[in-house]
Amino acid sequence: MSNSSSENSKPELLLTPSDIHRAAQEGVLTQSDAERLVQWGYEQRFNRLLLPVPELPSPELRKGLNLVTVAYYFGAMLMISACAWFLGDKWNALGSPGIFITVMIYMVVAGMLGFWLRGKGFKVGGGLLVTVAVSLVPLLTYSIEDMLHIWPNGRPGDYKNYYPWINGSWIVMELATVAAAAIALRFTRFAFLTAPMAFSFWFLSMDLAELIFGNSYLDWNSRAWVSVIVGLITLLIGYGLDRTLHRQGESRSEDFAFWCYLFGMLAFWGGLTAMDSGSEIKRIVYAMLNGGLIGLSVKLRRATFLVFGALGVHIYLGHLAYEVFKDSFFFPFVLALLGLSMILLTVYMQRRLFLKREEHQGHEV
Repeated sequence: MSNSSSENSKPELLLTPSDIHRAAQEGVLTQSDAERLVQWGYEQRFNRLLLPVPELPSPELRKGLNLVTVAYYFGAMLMISACAWFLGDKWNALGSPGIFITVMIYMVVAGMLGFWLRGKGFKVGGGLLVTVAVSLVPLLTYSIEDMLHIWPNGRPGDYKNYYPWINGSWIVMELATVAAAAIALRFTRFAFLTAPMAFSFWFLSMDLAELIFGNSYLDWNSRAWVSVIVGLITLLIGYGLDRTLHRQGESRSEDFAFWCYLFGMLAFWGGLTAMDSGSEIKRIVYAMLNGGLIGLSVKLRRATFLVFGALGVHIYLGHLAYEVFKDSFFFPFVLALLGLSMILLTVYMQRRLFLKREEHQGHEV
């Protein structure tokens, strides 16, 4: 008998999503592979029937602004506050070795419990616990640096200064957090994991400038350029995450780019706005870049770009009103007329498109 006929004679094997998740718990395949396999199975089945792919069955309530979501995120906030902030303030009582051991225990417990909950179908609760573990990486890194007395730019002071003060010695903590978040994302598809990553990139934009240029504040433009470059890198990372991790048809609750876009824009737009715009040409370029952000918001369908772009255009218009045309009586009226024209033009274009669609549908009938 041939191999093909032998394979065809094998009995059909039917696996339920519970079987696949149990196989992941027993180490046959990873949890992320199990989730992808179950999702692929649903897509294959419902695509053949030409039906929309449903969300995977889960004992957890749907995401949204409800009591479960509030309790989840408030609990995560309490854990991060207790571990990262208040524990970091107990240095005199525990010392660097004590902080290191305590943080390691916290991270292992939170991480393992998070993966276990996700395996049971509680993806949000488990994902938040994994995020808590990643949020402790700065404190863990600081304790290691303090024990080894190794700092990029001298000892930056107590850990409690990490959030309010800019210092070049914080960059190792920020890079370690970014790396930890990237590794966690490899095994846990949870969008909020990008928050500590993006937050660390935002801090990195400020601390990297401090490391490069020292304490001197004479070269403000150079510092702004560092912020712009780091912000741009963060935006590109967010775009890449959205392209590689976001599945077609996946709910917007799994938005892998949001936090990178938010903190990337804070760094990019903040550095751009802080630059010395000594000439009117530079200010026009600034306005054009912000106009480009508004256009990009339409392309990417991201309100973050719209908010920052509109704010930048508003700043430029304020400059025109208070500096360039401060003695012009008609400028406010011209500006208002321009705004009204844009609104009416938009209405007209939408009306034309609507009529064309109706005409096209009439021809089809």
